[in-house]
Parts: sequence; structure tokens; C-alpha cells
Amino acid sequence: MKPLSSVVSGLAASPAQQPTRSSAELLSDSAIYRRTPRGQRELLRAPDPAATPALRILARLNGYTDLRRLIDLSPGDAREMGQAIGQLFNDGLIEFVDKSM
Repeated sequence: MKPLSSVVSGLAASPAQQPTRSSAELLSDSAIYRRTPRGQRELLRAPDPAATPALRILARLNGYTDLRRLIDLSPGDAREMGQAIGQLFNDGLIEFVDKSM
């Protein structure tokens, strides 16, 4: 998979400050993510939002749908899901939704 920064122009050099999460937390079936304002801007700037698995996944993250359901809706992206979620999270384009709120 191409690095997201090579597909989406304009990424800032330093990712947003986010709490660190373990791989198990990041990829839990029940994990829910939403795009950050930066992620929303980058998705809107993308020449082709379906160009890479990371961009396709970024487009689907809405703050309500858990990862298990996203995989069920698009099984073709399941293999790349882990790498894409980690990359998007570390680049500050998505954030973990706190379900306790």
C-alpha cells in the first residue's frame, strides 16, 4: 500500500497529539473512529478517494460504525484494515470515539 501522504497532498509534518493506543485497542472489532477535521480536509482534497485502502477506509469512518461492521460491508479491504487504521490514526486523520460519552 502506498503511504497515505503520497496519495493525499498537504499532510503536516507532525501528526496531531493523540493518546497512544495498543494495536489490540486500535483494531478491536468494537472500535469506532471518526475523521478529525484534518482527516475530513484531506479526504476532500484527495484526487480519488477510492485510490487506496486507507482512503476508502477514511471515507467510511463516521463516528458510529464499528470496525467489524466496516469489514462486513467491504470484505475486500479487510487485509489492509489494520495497517490503514494505524496509519490514519498515527497521521492524526482519525480519532478513537469514546463510547462512554
